[in-house]
Amino acid sequence: MVKMQTTQADSATLAELCELRRRRIFQGQGSILGTLLLALIMCGGCPTHAQSLPASRYDIEAVYLFDFAKFVRWPAGPEQGTLNICAAAPAEFIDALKKVSTGEHIDTHPLAVRAVQSPGDVEGCAILFIGSSAKTGMESLLAASAGKGILTVSDIPGFLDQAGMIQFLIVNNRVRFAVNLRPAASSGVSLSSELLKVAVNVKGGAGSGGTP
Repeated sequence: MVKMQTTQADSATLAELCELRRRRIFQGQGSILGTLLLALIMCGGCPTHAQSLPASRYDIEAVYLFDFAKFVRWPAGPEQGTLNICAAAPAEFIDALKKVSTGEHIDTHPLAVRAVQSPGDVEGCAILFIGSSAKTGMESLLAASAGKGILTVSDIPGFLDQAGMIQFLIVNNRVRFAVNLRPAASSGVSLSSELLKVAVNVKGGAGSGGTP
């Protein structure tokens, strides 16, 4: 399993990024730091357990996944219950996701992180992240998720063309994302217009652009 290269966020740590957010000094997306701060601002608050470690790409993508949960509406279900963020990804990514979501809630829903090893594991997931290490199983994971109201996210190139919903991209050394609304709509997943404004490209909607 190949470990993802660490991307420094202007030498800031996650704890420092949270403190900057609290001081409301975010001024845009001019760097990886700006991108992560945007992600932290979009969510309701910073985890109190942020670690004093350099923010890696795993950290940044994990914060984005946490954010996405606040800007998504799923098909009607129980008003209360655990919101599961699932990931077919290395242990390092799972750990990063736990750092930002453990003890957190989205509305009345406590968050939980689950590792996905096979298509059968996607049952009960609200968000499914498919990492590049799971590329060979991407199609079967997407097939298992189809029509079940699961927001699918990946950093695998061409993910949107495979009926994925959100794809992470590196644009000018920044972690960004693009969206495909068609599979989201077919699964009953609704993405907030505020989230779409931050996307670098939106497919499947009025005025949508080309494939990232």
